Amino acid sequence: MNALDPFPSKHANVLHPRSRITVRRSPIHGRGVFATRSLVAGELICEYLGERISWDEAVRRHPRDLALPDHTFYFDVGNGTVIDGAVGGNSARWINHACSPNCEAEDREGRIFIRTVKPVPAGEELSIDYALFVQGSYTRQLRKRYVCHCGAADCRGTMLAKRAQRSRKEHIPAPARKLV
Repeated sequence: MNALDPFPSKHANVLHPRSRITVRRSPIHGRGVFATRSLVAGELICEYLGERISWDEAVRRHPRDLALPDHTFYFDVGNGTVIDGAVGGNSARWINHACSPNCEAEDREGRIFIRTVKPVPAGEELSIDYALFVQGSYTRQLRKRYVCHCGAADCRGTMLAKRAQRSRKEHIPAPARKLV
Protein backbone atom coordinates (compact mmCIF):
# COMPACT_ATOMS: atom_id res chain seq x y z
CA MET A 1 0.00 0.00 0.00
CA ASN A 2 1.25 3.52 -0.73
CA ALA A 3 0.13 7.09 -0.16
CA LEU A 4 -1.77 6.97 -3.46
CA ASP A 5 -3.70 4.01 -2.17
CA PRO A 6 -5.12 4.36 1.32
CA PHE A 7 -7.41 1.44 2.15
CA PRO A 8 -10.84 3.07 1.98
CA SER A 9 -12.92 2.62 5.08
CA LYS A 10 -16.13 3.43 3.23
CA HIS A 11 -17.43 2.36 -0.16
CA ALA A 12 -15.92 3.54 -3.43
CA ASN A 13 -17.40 7.01 -3.12
CA VAL A 14 -14.38 7.79 -0.95
CA LEU A 15 -12.27 7.35 -4.10
CA HIS A 16 -14.24 9.96 -6.10
CA PRO A 17 -14.38 7.77 -9.23
CA ARG A 18 -16.68 10.13 -11.14
CA SER A 19 -13.91 12.69 -11.51
CA ARG A 20 -11.65 10.06 -13.13
CA ILE A 21 -14.04 7.77 -15.00
CA THR A 22 -17.25 7.94 -17.01
CA VAL A 23 -19.61 5.37 -18.52
CA ARG A 24 -20.51 5.61 -22.20
CA ARG A 25 -21.04 3.49 -25.32
CA SER A 26 -18.11 1.12 -25.92
CA PRO A 27 -16.58 -0.12 -29.18
CA ILE A 28 -15.86 -3.41 -27.38
CA HIS A 29 -19.38 -4.18 -26.14
CA GLY A 30 -22.43 -2.22 -24.97
CA ARG A 31 -21.39 0.26 -22.33
CA GLY A 32 -17.86 0.74 -21.07
CA VAL A 33 -15.91 2.72 -18.49
CA PHE A 34 -13.49 5.37 -19.79
CA ALA A 35 -10.78 7.44 -18.13
CA THR A 36 -11.66 11.15 -18.06
CA ARG A 37 -8.06 12.01 -17.19
CA SER A 38 -4.74 10.20 -17.44
CA LEU A 39 -4.35 7.46 -14.84
CA VAL A 40 -1.02 6.16 -13.55
CA ALA A 41 -0.10 2.49 -13.21
CA GLY A 42 -1.20 1.15 -9.83
CA GLU A 43 -3.95 3.73 -9.34
CA LEU A 44 -6.97 2.53 -7.38
CA ILE A 45 -10.06 3.31 -9.48
CA CYS A 46 -13.12 2.09 -7.61
CA GLU A 47 -14.71 -0.75 -5.68
CA TYR A 48 -16.95 -3.29 -7.46
CA LEU A 49 -20.25 -2.75 -5.63
CA GLY A 50 -23.56 -4.57 -5.64
CA GLU A 51 -25.71 -6.88 -3.59
CA ARG A 52 -23.84 -9.77 -1.96
CA ILE A 53 -25.65 -13.03 -2.54
CA SER A 54 -24.93 -16.76 -2.51
CA TRP A 55 -24.17 -18.70 -5.68
CA ASP A 56 -27.45 -20.56 -5.11
CA GLU A 57 -29.30 -17.22 -5.24
CA ALA A 58 -27.32 -16.16 -8.34
CA VAL A 59 -28.35 -19.36 -10.11
CA ARG A 60 -31.97 -18.81 -9.03
CA ARG A 61 -31.94 -15.25 -10.45
CA HIS A 62 -30.33 -16.23 -13.73
CA PRO A 63 -30.97 -15.23 -16.47
CA ARG A 64 -32.10 -11.69 -15.85
CA ASP A 65 -32.63 -11.00 -19.58
CA LEU A 66 -33.75 -13.90 -21.79
CA ALA A 67 -32.58 -12.03 -24.90
CA LEU A 68 -29.02 -11.91 -23.47
CA PRO A 69 -28.85 -14.94 -21.17
CA ASP A 70 -25.04 -14.96 -20.95
CA HIS A 71 -24.78 -11.31 -19.85
CA THR A 72 -24.42 -10.95 -16.07
CA PHE A 73 -22.86 -8.61 -13.52
CA TYR A 74 -21.83 -11.40 -11.12
CA PHE A 75 -18.39 -11.22 -9.50
CA ASP A 76 -17.28 -14.23 -7.46
CA VAL A 77 -15.76 -13.22 -4.12
CA GLY A 78 -15.02 -16.78 -3.05
CA ASN A 79 -16.49 -18.75 -0.14
CA GLY A 80 -19.76 -19.15 -2.09
CA THR A 81 -20.46 -15.40 -2.22
CA VAL A 82 -21.16 -13.36 -5.36
CA ILE A 83 -21.49 -9.60 -5.87
CA ASP A 84 -24.46 -8.90 -8.13
CA GLY A 85 -23.54 -5.55 -9.71
CA ALA A 86 -27.01 -5.31 -11.28
CA VAL A 87 -28.50 -4.67 -7.81
CA GLY A 88 -27.03 -1.64 -6.05
CA GLY A 89 -23.96 -1.71 -8.29
CA ASN A 90 -21.82 1.14 -9.56
CA SER A 91 -19.88 2.03 -12.71
CA ALA A 92 -17.45 -0.87 -12.18
CA ARG A 93 -20.06 -3.29 -13.54
CA TRP A 94 -19.58 -1.73 -17.00
CA ILE A 95 -15.85 -2.47 -17.21
CA ASN A 96 -15.44 -4.66 -20.29
CA HIS A 97 -13.17 -7.63 -20.89
CA ALA A 98 -9.90 -7.37 -22.79
CA CYS A 99 -7.20 -9.99 -23.35
CA SER A 100 -4.52 -7.34 -22.64
CA PRO A 101 -6.28 -5.42 -19.87
CA ASN A 102 -5.18 -2.11 -18.39
CA CYS A 103 -6.76 -2.88 -14.99
CA GLU A 104 -7.11 -5.80 -12.61
CA ALA A 105 -9.46 -6.79 -9.83
CA GLU A 106 -7.94 -6.93 -6.37
CA ASP A 107 -9.53 -8.81 -3.46
CA ARG A 108 -9.11 -7.13 -0.08
CA GLU A 109 -10.82 -9.12 2.63
CA GLY A 110 -13.77 -9.91 0.38
CA ARG A 111 -14.04 -6.44 -1.13
CA ILE A 112 -13.14 -6.15 -4.82
CA PHE A 113 -11.22 -3.09 -6.00
CA ILE A 114 -10.28 -2.17 -9.56
CA ARG A 115 -6.70 -0.97 -10.04
CA THR A 116 -4.78 0.09 -13.14
CA VAL A 117 -1.86 -2.18 -14.12
CA LYS A 118 -0.36 0.28 -16.60
CA PRO A 119 -0.79 3.96 -17.46
CA VAL A 120 -4.17 4.76 -19.01
CA PRO A 121 -4.42 7.90 -21.14
CA ALA A 122 -7.48 10.13 -20.89
CA GLY A 123 -10.25 8.80 -23.14
CA GLU A 124 -9.08 5.16 -23.10
CA GLU A 125 -11.51 2.43 -22.07
CA LEU A 126 -10.75 0.57 -18.84
CA SER A 127 -10.70 -3.21 -19.07
CA ILE A 128 -10.01 -6.35 -17.05
CA ASP A 129 -9.48 -9.94 -18.13
CA TYR A 130 -12.74 -11.65 -17.16
CA ALA A 131 -11.15 -15.10 -17.47
CA LEU A 132 -14.63 -16.63 -17.17
CA PHE A 133 -14.79 -20.17 -15.88
CA VAL A 134 -17.49 -22.50 -17.17
CA GLN A 135 -17.56 -26.14 -16.18
CA GLY A 136 -17.18 -28.71 -18.93
CA SER A 137 -15.24 -28.79 -22.16
CA TYR A 138 -14.36 -25.61 -24.00
CA THR A 139 -16.04 -26.54 -27.26
CA ARG A 140 -16.02 -24.37 -30.38
CA GLN A 141 -19.67 -23.53 -29.67
CA LEU A 142 -18.89 -22.47 -26.08
CA ARG A 143 -15.95 -20.33 -27.19
CA LYS A 144 -18.26 -18.69 -29.76
CA ARG A 145 -20.84 -17.88 -27.03
CA TYR A 146 -18.11 -16.06 -25.11
CA VAL A 147 -16.33 -14.50 -28.10
CA CYS A 148 -13.99 -11.61 -27.34
CA HIS A 149 -14.16 -8.33 -29.28
CA CYS A 150 -11.26 -6.53 -27.58
CA GLY A 151 -9.19 -6.24 -30.75
CA ALA A 152 -5.85 -6.72 -28.95
CA ALA A 153 -2.94 -8.05 -31.01
CA ASP A 154 -2.72 -11.01 -28.65
CA CYS A 155 -6.50 -11.55 -28.34
CA ARG A 156 -7.22 -15.19 -27.46
CA GLY A 157 -10.66 -14.91 -29.11
CA THR A 158 -12.68 -15.70 -25.99
CA MET A 159 -13.50 -14.26 -22.57
CA LEU A 160 -13.07 -17.76 -21.12
CA ALA A 161 -10.15 -18.41 -18.79
CA LYS A 162 -7.17 -20.33 -19.92
CA ARG A 163 -7.78 -23.83 -18.63
CA ALA A 164 -5.14 -23.47 -15.91
CA GLN A 165 -6.69 -20.35 -14.36
CA ARG A 166 -9.98 -19.87 -12.54
CA SER A 167 -11.69 -16.51 -12.65
CA ARG A 168 -12.87 -14.27 -9.84
CA LYS A 169 -15.58 -13.01 -12.18
CA GLU A 170 -17.39 -16.24 -12.90
CA HIS A 171 -20.23 -16.75 -15.28
CA ILE A 172 -23.38 -18.77 -14.98
CA PRO A 173 -24.27 -20.19 -18.39
CA ALA A 174 -27.87 -20.05 -19.51
CA PRO A 175 -29.70 -23.20 -18.48
CA ALA A 176 -31.04 -25.46 -21.18
CA ARG A 177 -34.58 -24.42 -22.05
CA LYS A 178 -37.27 -26.72 -23.23
CA LEU A 179 -39.23 -25.51 -26.23
CA VAL A 180 -42.94 -25.65 -25.65
